[in-house]
Amino acid sequence: MAATETMMIRVRRSTQERLAHQAELEGKSLTEMFDAAVDLLEEQSLLASMDESYRKHGDEIHAEMKAWLEMPLDGPANER
Repeated sequence: MAATETMMIRVRRSTQERLAHQAELEGKSLTEMFDAAVDLLEEQSLLASMDESYRKHGDEIHAEMKAWLEMPLDGPANER
């Protein structure tokens, strides 16, 4: 495996123990678990942002979806 740049960080002992336990269960390194945790935090942030946007613009989205569904399907690709 190619060497990757790493650095030391400080975490609470309880956090390290939780990550170590989960890493052992999954057969991964602590670094892999930490990377996965950060990925999940980023995903959670993205989903929260999308949820907020949907709450703000949901009615507009539904109206646009309805308009698209009501459009006639014509043209060579849709003839049967």
